[in-house]
Amino acid sequence: MESLTEVEDILSYLNRGFASFISSPYIVVEIDENPGAGYLSWHIPGSTLLRLYGDLLRDVGIIRDYEALIMDLAVKGITRDRHIVLLDEIDNRHAALAYMVLKALGFKHISLLNGGKVNWLIHKGPLCTCNGHVYSSNFNQRDWLNVVVNLKDYFVNFDQVYELVTNGNIGGDTLLIDVRSPCEYMGSDVDIWGHIPGAINMPWNLFLEPRTNRFRDRDEIVKVVDRYGLSQNDNIILYCRTGGRSALVWFALTELLGFSKVRVYLGSWLDWISRGAPIKRGEEP
Repeated sequence: MESLTEVEDILSYLNRGFASFISSPYIVVEIDENPGAGYLSWHIPGSTLLRLYGDLLRDVGIIRDYEALIMDLAVKGITRDRHIVLLDEIDNRHAALAYMVLKALGFKHISLLNGGKVNWLIHKGPLCTCNGHVYSSNFNQRDWLNVVVNLKDYFVNFDQVYELVTNGNIGGDTLLIDVRSPCEYMGSDVDIWGHIPGAINMPWNLFLEPRTNRFRDRDEIVKVVDRYGLSQNDNIILYCRTGGRSALVWFALTELLGFSKVRVYLGSWLDWISRGAPIKRGEEP
C-alpha cells in the first residue's frame, strides 16, 4: 500500500549504504512543530526537515501561499517525481497533516512512515545528529503550470462549520467528529475545553497501536468505525485542537478504509474558541 511505508522498507536501502538510500525512490521528510525535540535531536540519516509552522503553515489553520510553498519544497528537492515519506517528532499527526496538504497541492506519491520515530527506534534504525540533509532538485516551474490546487476536498473552514452548526445540519447530512480525548471533549477539567455542539467524540488514539504508534490492522480499524456507526457514504468533518490528530483519523478513514467524503476542519478547536463560537460541555453531543 503506497500510502504507508514500513520502517523495514527504508532500512533495506540504508543497510546497503548511504549512497544506496540517497539514490532510492524515497525522500524521507520529517515535519516538526518542535524541531529541537525532533529532527535537531536526532533524525533518520538522509532525511530532511520541514517545520510545521513556517515551512508548511503560516499559523494554526492557515496554509502558506501554495506557490511559495511549492517553490520552497522544490529547493529542498521535494518534488512530485519522487516518493515522499513523511514522519514527525511525535506520533505522525503533523506528518498526516502534511500528507493532506501535499495531496491538495497535487503530489501523487506520498506515504507516512508507519509508526514514525517510535517504530524506528523499536527496529533499532540508525540515528543521525548532523545539521541535516537537503536533496538536489531538477524542479521545472513549467511542470506546475497546470496543477489544480484542491483544498476544498480536504479541508473546511470556520464559516462552513459554523453554518452547519447554526442551521442544525450536524447529525443530519453531516457528521461532526471530535477526535480529541474524552477529557478535552467533555471539558470537565479545563475551562477552555468542551466541544462544538453536535459533535460526537471518537478519540484518535483508537486507530494506533499504543506501543509502536503504527496504525492498527485494517480489521481493527473497521471495528472502531463500526462501533461509532460510521459508513463510507457519510459526509464527515473531523476536528481536534489544531488539526493534526484529525489528519491521522482522516488518513485511517480515507487511505486505509477508502472513505471518500471526509474532511478536516483545519483550524479546529483553537480557531473555534478564538471566534467566540458556541461550545458545549459534558458527554452529550
